Amino acid sequence: MAVKARIASREDQVQERRRSLLDAAAKVIARKGLTGITMNDIAQEAGCSYGVAAFHFKSKDGLIQAALDHLVAEYDTALNRPGTENETPADRLKAMVLLDFDAKISNAEHVAVWSAFWAESARNAEYRRRLVELKARYHAFVKAEVVALAKARKLKVDAAVIASTLNAIVDGFWIANQVQASGLLGQKQARHACFLYLRSIFPEDF
Repeated sequence: MAVKARIASREDQVQERRRSLLDAAAKVIARKGLTGITMNDIAQEAGCSYGVAAFHFKSKDGLIQAALDHLVAEYDTALNRPGTENETPADRLKAMVLLDFDAKISNAEHVAVWSAFWAESARNAEYRRRLVELKARYHAFVKAEVVALAKARKLKVDAAVIASTLNAIVDGFWIANQVQASGLLGQKQARHACFLYLRSIFPEDF
């Protein structure tokens, strides 16, 4: 039992160090962007040596990609919280909009990281591929909920266009709030705009 406890403790330490490096990577990317940052920048932010960072992630690009995956996983976990399968399509869309402008999940630091990847995607094919994949998944989620809600309300709508438009509204407010540093007020206004758009299509639900 003592051996198993030591192994479990060691695994916990490894996971904690990886999380600290991923959090540090997000902070460095948010502050400096992706161009020119080094593994050592991230290691210093995490309070560890270059060797420790390299041991866990092998390369700077591996760590940067893992940092993006970490943000995606946090978002997905919050979006697919327990009990969502019992909610209505409108409830799930509302929850998604709230999450998109949540002070913990979609805060200024996280948006700055996304913006850095968007900016570099024109020059980095792997970043572009990953972002296209994530956008397609987000679009599919919204479209499926819109289709289900329209069916329940017996409405004929263009679900793909609605999903794309809502996605564009979110992206626009993410960028505007970041540029204007509008904080909580900007998040509140963004949520209101998203719900106003959805209400124009589904007045009974938003």
